[in-house]
Amino acid sequence: MKVGCSTYSYHRTFEAGKNDVEGFLKKMFHFKVGGVELLDLHMAPDPDNVRRLKRLALRLGIEIAAVTIHPSLEIKSISPPEFERVAEPTEKIDRWIEIASLIGAPVLRVDTIRTTEETPQEEAIRANIDCIKRCIPHAVEKGITMGIENHGGVTSTAENIIKIVRGVGSDWYGVVLDFGNFGLEERAYEEMEKVAPYTIFCHAKTLEFGLGSQGPEPYWEEKRIDYRKVMDILRRKGYNGYLSLEYEGTEAEETAVPKGIGFLRRLI
Repeated sequence: MKVGCSTYSYHRTFEAGKNDVEGFLKKMFHFKVGGVELLDLHMAPDPDNVRRLKRLALRLGIEIAAVTIHPSLEIKSISPPEFERVAEPTEKIDRWIEIASLIGAPVLRVDTIRTTEETPQEEAIRANIDCIKRCIPHAVEKGITMGIENHGGVTSTAENIIKIVRGVGSDWYGVVLDFGNFGLEERAYEEMEKVAPYTIFCHAKTLEFGLGSQGPEPYWEEKRIDYRKVMDILRRKGYNGYLSLEYEGTEAEETAVPKGIGFLRRLI
């Protein structure tokens, strides 16, 4: 397994206009992080910008490991962020398959297609299956593997996620597993166990750090998610990809993100 980091770990500084992807990449170089995940929320999609970021990542020796999009929202402005609902999610997915291919990212995390609260669950599952199936041939052509995250709504349970993945029925579609989005109770680890065989990329959620002391040197560790259980599940299921840090706590990002990177590096 390898340590990565998502731009979402700095979402507050991105939203405040105090960070951009170029600055983020330089931070990751400083922290010796090998791979990163870029959100459409933080990244202008025009080809000149994408090529510039690709060149910078090459110069810094950093892999663009994944790109993340919300297919039901079009980003009108990055800073400050502004959105509008997209009428046809497949159009955005197809456009970002091209962007992921151009920037060299092998994984495109596609959030669920949002339906109304009144939509029956099985209908929402079918809507997601149908949308992804229409985009799969394009993804295969470009060598991009797409993934669905456990991210609330219809993806709140492993059962529904597996229904969507099996319904799509392609080796080019799997799960982006978020370690915190099934909740913090014991059942969360049972849910993770179920989707782990389908996992292509991981969001290593961190919420709160505390000092651990096993041996002479103290170290930072995540206090609310049992990472020993998570790592046991991943290793038993044969996962060997990125653990992409996604910090969502209240501590300042500038101090918390280095703690998270050190924590993941020590775990691996």
